[in-house]
Amino acid sequence: MRATGEQQEVGRRQVVKWVAGGAIGIGLANAACDVLGGAPKEAKPPAREPQWTFALLDEDGGAKGVRHVPVVYQDGVIYVRSEKDGLYAVDAATGRERWRAPLAGARLGAPAVASGAVFVATDGGAVHALGTADGEPLWRQAPGSRLRTPSAGDVWTSGSVALVSFHPFTYDEDPHPPPSVLYALDARKGDQLWQTEASLLEVRDGLAYVNPPDGSLTALDPRTGAVRWSAPLEKSGGRCTLDAFAAGLLFGRNGILGIGSKLVAYDGRTGAVRWTAPAAHSSVPVAHGDAVYISGPGRSKRDEQQLQAFDAASGKLRWTAPAFSTRLYESPVIAADGDCAYLCWSEGSHEERTTLRAHDAAIGRERWRSTRHVTSSAAGGASGNRLFVCYLHDWYCHDTRTGEALWRVGAGQTISGPPPLAADGMLYFANDKGVHALRL
Repeated sequence: MRATGEQQEVGRRQVVKWVAGGAIGIGLANAACDVLGGAPKEAKPPAREPQWTFALLDEDGGAKGVRHVPVVYQDGVIYVRSEKDGLYAVDAATGRERWRAPLAGARLGAPAVASGAVFVATDGGAVHALGTADGEPLWRQAPGSRLRTPSAGDVWTSGSVALVSFHPFTYDEDPHPPPSVLYALDARKGDQLWQTEASLLEVRDGLAYVNPPDGSLTALDPRTGAVRWSAPLEKSGGRCTLDAFAAGLLFGRNGILGIGSKLVAYDGRTGAVRWTAPAAHSSVPVAHGDAVYISGPGRSKRDEQQLQAFDAASGKLRWTAPAFSTRLYESPVIAADGDCAYLCWSEGSHEERTTLRAHDAAIGRERWRSTRHVTSSAAGGASGNRLFVCYLHDWYCHDTRTGEALWRVGAGQTISGPPPLAADGMLYFANDKGVHALRL
């Protein structure tokens, strides 16, 4: 898990999960929106100002490097990393700075919060533990300092263990790139417990799921590093992913992503394969409740892809709906809640167009759709029938029951990045200007 307690409920992975080739989200534009049933085209919805903004700008007005960084929420505090200034703790209710820790190379990877400490990794191979009350250092270790220009991934915690992978620098054409290395540290003192060559994917239910250098999906004991199980890779040059959880199972893809892979349902405790299904191109599965959704291939290469809904436990196909494309490497973005599965795709060589569509979760019937004339970027969802979509430089709030765009707020100059984080009736997001909060 990302951390103990509420972090698993309202943290970085707790919004409705949108995935597009490893990124959560979709993006559209601010052109006209056609609603199913002959409704008139939508104009821009009214703009809303954030309830508060925590500015992260240089003296010359330039951004301090937060545009692609997720915000983490825990116990009424927002934690956000700045490439130039380190880690900030911001009061989630008021937007006031509680403290700042000047950590060199503090960028990209998300911190973890547990047991009164926040753990953050920095480029150069270091891991820092700071007190959540005041940001004072508790310990610092540099297990990855001997790697070649290491960059840090997300930090995860499991009980009294903090885990992080460091990724050595490599050239794109390097025929033998150096592997990532996973380190496990005692969260109380920082002592190194073990290390292994692997990229950390997630920590959940007492297991650390990783990709070793061979690309397999492997489950490790977080305390000892012992292998609990390993799912082998079926095709050389591919890898296994970990994408979703439902019905006590975990779901990932096995194969050459973007060319040919299949959806696999694993028993999370044993690694036993429960069922499989074909996956189209770069399609990423999304799970909600007792269902799993993915874009599956048509019967022939010329057939359009299909949005497919499976029973998560048995793998029984519940329904299919037309997807969008026959082109290789293209796949839609999928999301789901208790009522609908949402599908979004971009197309067009001369005129860009992105279509968002909602399908009834039970039977697959299309409920509504909207089309905007631009390609996609990023989005996420929250409770209360709200769907947040980044249309170029604006976040739009959509009503998931109708597709209507209710309001919008500026997303900054960046057109990609993590989706907003919903917690305790508020919506938080970071862009090139800082961190912003709105009441839902």
